[in-house]
Amino acid sequence: MSTSSNGRHSPLCGQDSPCSRARAAAEQMHRLEEALAFVEDDLVPELALALFTCRQAEITSVSELEEVLDRDTQEVLLLGVTWRLILPLASGRFSLAWEEAPLCMGSGLRLKMPAVVRHLVEAAGKSGLWRPEQVLGRTSPLLPQEPEPLAELISCIRQYAPGSVISGNEIGAALREVGIEASLDTLIAHWKGAGVMSPRLSSLRGIAAHRSPQYEINPSIFFLPEPKE
Repeated sequence: MSTSSNGRHSPLCGQDSPCSRARAAAEQMHRLEEALAFVEDDLVPELALALFTCRQAEITSVSELEEVLDRDTQEVLLLGVTWRLILPLASGRFSLAWEEAPLCMGSGLRLKMPAVVRHLVEAAGKSGLWRPEQVLGRTSPLLPQEPEPLAELISCIRQYAPGSVISGNEIGAALREVGIEASLDTLIAHWKGAGVMSPRLSSLRGIAAHRSPQYEINPSIFFLPEPKE
């Protein structure tokens, strides 16, 4: 705690003071911006601020983001939704299908951050790195907690889903290839709830071809650009 000129401790800049909390938040924001470099867009600082805001509440409205974003709220939200970092809530009945919640911009639109992205944002605020293999184990108790097999699983699923769509059978094949034993149906249920993937309700032809349901996988986990040398 700092000391004032009269020798008394100042309550303004101690470890739990408003200025120290503001400084810590600014440092987390800076590290989050660094971690989001994979997005490769000029709006990364604004996207980091939007994610930092959304992670503090289960549900956020567009109007709340408009209060903290000086400009380009619509472009920032489009960027976040494209990477499935932020999801609009489906109107009407509850649904985990991303395709049932189109981004119709308006101040009353409600938004949520998938649980897996919340884990990624919190970890990135501490490390400055976006490391899905470090947090994927938190999305299901069926998965190992070590990052190495999860990194292999991410890579394997990416190979099965070049168009961001994968079947349940292909997820099962990826699990077997990396040696992870888990109930496929239970894992898929966990992953849908955590925002790792979403059911593809419109892909009836694909279901017939693969003989199992199809899912859209989260690009912020499975489709990060390769590091530049």
